[in-house]
Amino acid sequence: MLDNKEFIVDQRLLSIRNIYVVKNKSGEQLGCIKQEFVSFGPKFWLEDNSGTHLGEIDGKILTVHHEYEIKDRDGQLKAKIKKKILKLFGSEWWMENADGREIARIRGNIVRHTYDIVARDKTVIAKVHLNWVTISDEYCVEIVQQNFDPLLVLGYAVAMDHVEHSGSNRASTGIKTALKIFGR
Repeated sequence: MLDNKEFIVDQRLLSIRNIYVVKNKSGEQLGCIKQEFVSFGPKFWLEDNSGTHLGEIDGKILTVHHEYEIKDRDGQLKAKIKKKILKLFGSEWWMENADGREIARIRGNIVRHTYDIVARDKTVIAKVHLNWVTISDEYCVEIVQQNFDPLLVLGYAVAMDHVEHSGSNRASTGIKTALKIFGR
């Protein structure tokens, strides 16, 4: 799954917990990102179609700002994702490596899933955009910088999605959208 550079991330609408299905550009399922039912803070894990554990995303609760750790399959810290709590307009997100040095920021509209992940030198690492022709929350992730770890990009996108959209009930939103489309 993590050998790809382009992904379609599709969030299941009618599930008890957050489940993101990860597909390739052709729509073939590569694996899933699943949220644990019960945990102290939000916790997700990535697995391929055979159930092999590929990494995890651990949300921290007792912090000054939203913070998630991305760990590889061995539990080693690869990066931290942070969100500034108080910002006058929009959201401010950044990623730090395991040593605490900033390696990326977000530029664009996070709420609408239309943003770029950019390096400190302003080069684009990855692009994320919402797929508008679907009923569910489906967005495309394209890694532009070929040497950047897909685990970090997928972890970044899922952590931001979880924080920015946790207040909305996706199942009811999906049902309302379907009713609008079919004229009910």
